Amino acid sequence: MISYEILFEDNDILAVNKLAPMPVLRDKTKDLDLQTLLQREHASSKKFLEAVHRIDRRTSGIVIFAKTPRALRILDEAFKNRTIHKTYLACLEKEPIPAEGILKHGIVFDKKRNVSIAIPYDALEAARRRLPANTQVLDAELSYTMVYKSDRYFFVTAAPRTGRHHQIRAQFAAMGWPIKGDLKYGARRSTQSGLLMLHAWKIEIPHPISHEVLSLTAAFPPAEKLWTIFSQNMPDTQTSQ
Repeated sequence: MISYEILFEDNDILAVNKLAPMPVLRDKTKDLDLQTLLQREHASSKKFLEAVHRIDRRTSGIVIFAKTPRALRILDEAFKNRTIHKTYLACLEKEPIPAEGILKHGIVFDKKRNVSIAIPYDALEAARRRLPANTQVLDAELSYTMVYKSDRYFFVTAAPRTGRHHQIRAQFAAMGWPIKGDLKYGARRSTQSGLLMLHAWKIEIPHPISHEVLSLTAAFPPAEKLWTIFSQNMPDTQTSQ
């Protein structure tokens, strides 16, 4: 399996399409991570390379790396100020009804199980009474639109408006719409590739030095036939946050 492909590079940033189930940064498993792999294999990444953000180990798609401390600092601020817009594509096992909307939940992170629990706002008060004292409940919000459906699966764009742990996975699961391959959040079975059918598809990012807005799109992992089916029937989807 190809681990990554380069989408864009200059003296300040490197944009990569992650195509394998691997962490972006080194974690407690000590498995090979994308940042270390790039530092080993990509000649211009040996001096300085730091991931500006992460996607989950089993999520594919765009990851942005800074190649200078200055670019890292500026892009960190851009993420905090939400001037970077990301669009994901997810393949769901159940049809989302309605076909588009905004999901709002409270998110509770269960560290022992490494799971985020999304609680609808109208159930938060009752949930708080059951939770241990001082449990942190974070707001989570995303917009979604169904853009294609096959006989069994449903493809949606998703634009997170907050950045919570496993947010898209947890919010769709809470609605009863698990992402294909996501056993942790209720999917029926895993995928052959080991990847979730959740793809960090598009990003609009202001360049840290020139300030020009870069619009990047990441191709889907070739190992999953359903992505090929979607690509062949892909509508004109311009959705972004």
